[in-house]
Amino acid sequence: MVAVLTPDVLISPALPLLLALERLGCTVEITSGGRVAVEPASRLSAEQRTAFVAHARDLALLVKCCDAGVAERRDVMRRQYATAPPGRLPALLFVPGVPCVEGSCFSCADALQTFRIGRCWRCSLAWRLACRLPIPVDLADALDGARVT
Repeated sequence: MVAVLTPDVLISPALPLLLALERLGCTVEITSGGRVAVEPASRLSAEQRTAFVAHARDLALLVKCCDAGVAERRDVMRRQYATAPPGRLPALLFVPGVPCVEGSCFSCADALQTFRIGRCWRCSLAWRLACRLPIPVDLADALDGARVT
């Protein structure tokens, strides 16, 4: 099966699929191994199983966008964006005043998987959502690989 990629996960066929699975009473989540899974899988039709495999990367990114930590950060950053003076883009930080040091997110202070300066994956998604920017599926690979932006 060839994976279907879209430039913006929020307008991909994965979103209606995710909503349909939720209406069926299924739970879609990221496993500890980093893969997207659906439970109970027995409720899926053959067509939905095929679509699930084809859109697995998009579904994984959508699940990450729905993460409670991402939503909390998005709301804080959206308020910063909405109240910024005209023509100015705020820093969009979850916790203002966090020191910028290697190994921790400069937006929330969460530990990064690599000893670098950057944002954690939750803050990286949240600022894009706060600004209503496209969420490219390739961003998921970058977040999974480096956990910094």
